[in-house]
Parts: sequence; structure tokens; C-alpha cells
Amino acid sequence: MQPSLTKEYIHLRRDLLRLDSVSAGEKFGGEAFFFGRRFFCHIHRGDGFLFLETFVWNNVDKVMKSVHGAMPHPQYGGYGWVRLKVSSSDDLANARRLIEMSHDYMVRTKRISLPRTEETKGMVKGAKVRFPGIHFEAKDSLRRTQVIMEVQRVSGSVQPGELLNQAALFLRKS
Repeated sequence: MQPSLTKEYIHLRRDLLRLDSVSAGEKFGGEAFFFGRRFFCHIHRGDGFLFLETFVWNNVDKVMKSVHGAMPHPQYGGYGWVRLKVSSSDDLANARRLIEMSHDYMVRTKRISLPRTEETKGMVKGAKVRFPGIHFEAKDSLRRTQVIMEVQRVSGSVQPGELLNQAALFLRKS
């Protein structure tokens, strides 16, 4: 008979809910975990295993090198999702590492959508100068420019989330 891994699920759930700004909710018919309003993690129960799936933005390769057993999500790896199979309590250390990394990326990363114009390109260049501690990546779609901002370093008492909000406000008001 396969173990149910209920104890491991409870430990991972507890670890997630202890993180700053993380809450539980529902997505895709099961329990999901949110950073603020952003969905970033869920756990699928299987027969004798759990799949811990987390969103890590464009850091899939970094996570795979840092977390033993982590792999790109079979369907959504190209979108920034990774999967870790948990088969026993021996896998909890790797699962916790994945949760911590994913949460850290959520704290330090934000995406905003802006109109696709020449003015937007100039605003992003200006933001790079004004906020040197943030890496900006802009991708154009048909009508919009998606700007992903990732805090690389913070100086003083400013928190990453506050710095990202300042940069988003700068881009939206420029």
C-alpha cells in the first residue's frame, strides 16, 4: 500500500502559510497558495506522491540547478512553472527550498502591462536609469508591452515590494 503523505502535505501547507503575504485559496478545483492576489503555488496529491508546483518567473533553469529533483512543469515550464515530486519526508528539505525560492521571486518580481508605443520604450529606458537596483525586461505583444521588473539589490530601508511599486508608478505616470 502506498503512503498517503498527509503528514508531508500538512508540513508543506504550514510552511507556505508561514511566509509573508501568503494565503490559501482555490484554483483549478483544489487548494492553491497566493502571494497577495497572485497565484504562485499548489500541491497535487497522487497515489503515493505529491507534486509541488510553483511559479518562478523566468528562473526555471536557476531553480533546477538549486533544487534537487525540480523540473520544468510538463505543460507550463515555458511560462515559468516548475514541479517537484515529493515521495517521502526525505523530499521535504528540497520542497522547502523550492517554496522559499519561489516566494523570494514573488517578493522581488512584478509584471505590469503598458500601451505598446515608442513613448513606453523611452519610459522603460528612463526607469532603468532611475531604478538601477531593478532589472527591467520588456516584451511586446500586439498592442501592449509587458514589463517584468525584478529587484536585484535594495539599498537603505526600502523593501523590494515598495521599490517595485515605485517603479510601476513611475512607468504608469510617465
